[in-house]
Amino acid sequence: MSDVQQSILHDLILPPPPANIGKRIAASLIDGVILVMIFIVIGKLFGDPYEKTTVTTTVSTSTNSVPGTTSRNVETSSGYQLTGWSAFGFMICWFFVIPFMEGTTGGTIGKKLLRIKVIRQNGQPSTVGTSFVRHLFDCIDCFFLLGLIVALTNVNRARVGDLVAHTYVVDKIPT
Repeated sequence: MSDVQQSILHDLILPPPPANIGKRIAASLIDGVILVMIFIVIGKLFGDPYEKTTVTTTVSTSTNSVPGTTSRNVETSSGYQLTGWSAFGFMICWFFVIPFMEGTTGGTIGKKLLRIKVIRQNGQPSTVGTSFVRHLFDCIDCFFLLGLIVALTNVNRARVGDLVAHTYVVDKIPT
């Protein structure tokens, strides 16, 4: 097929419509749960345990007919911190669960379950590099729901990471 024919064929084929915002949010939540489970496992196996206890004592003075009271509130929290090699291990897991999987297969576990995938704006499949760039902006997208607001205000429903990486998310077309 000649270049002219390919160009005409490309112009005739319409790009797939963007995926529903609800599906994208659900896929992100699924991926988030997976990452939290990985964090917990790495934390329990390799993390630094911590425990914090806060004691609050309240004393009231007595009045003529009411005696004074003393109340004590104790709150304890505990968990694990990932520092050093355990933090590095979690970052490696994040890379393989999110950008690597998305760049090589078109979607993360959450996206695959909801039958959506990431493509580049030119219609080509996403790459590991474009997926890595997309997810470098996850924190900005979550800040005051900025990503959701941006996605709701543009035609391709692209969040900030998508706009920077020149990608968008579409429904998978059954083959």
